[in-house]
Amino acid sequence: MRKQQGFTLIELLISVTLLSMLMFTGNYVYMQLASRWNKELGSFEQNIAQTKAVYLLQATLDGVEPYLIKNNQGRPEMLFVGDDKSLLAITKRGLINSQYPEIFRLTAVQNKNGKYDLVYQAVSGSELLLINTEQNIEFTHKKTLLTNLDEVNISYFGWKSLDQMAMQTPGVKPTWQTTYSGVDQQLTPQKVQVTLVKNKQSLIFYSQLDSEPNRWFGNYIQTGDF
Repeated sequence: MRKQQGFTLIELLISVTLLSMLMFTGNYVYMQLASRWNKELGSFEQNIAQTKAVYLLQATLDGVEPYLIKNNQGRPEMLFVGDDKSLLAITKRGLINSQYPEIFRLTAVQNKNGKYDLVYQAVSGSELLLINTEQNIEFTHKKTLLTNLDEVNISYFGWKSLDQMAMQTPGVKPTWQTTYSGVDQQLTPQKVQVTLVKNKQSLIFYSQLDSEPNRWFGNYIQTGDF
């Protein structure tokens, strides 16, 4: 009589158990790899977004140029107001429309976590013609460039006044300042430095502006309006 071939119940249970363990291990490894991939992908995309934001910020500041407006007495002044946490100016390389200059305000806003978000507000020169200091600026565009920064500091290198620049007194030179007003000083700074700190890492970059902003007053001097 021929012996019958097959699996016993115990052998079948052992096989099912081993197969279940193998499937569990494979699934666990897959989940770990997928989680790691998603984490790295998210970090990669975040780094791309941050790099793009810094590039846009750099381009905007590099495009800052002197822009004359009149005060309520009709005298020309420079559109530029900055302190260590904000900056109002006009740039030819804005984020809205590259064909027109745009008035922008860059502000470090403290969020609910006690960190700083770097917020960009702007209005295109095609929407608003700014000609005097009494005009109200209504920004039509807003964009958060960077979030959760530990610190934001903006400083300015330039003469303290148009008179000081004109006098060229020996030993008196442009200096770094924490505030700069084109309205009061009648000049724009020669350089802007922005320092961003996140996770104890600092990013410092400079923008070289017009080194002789006083020459923009030439038309007013010729017409006798200055």
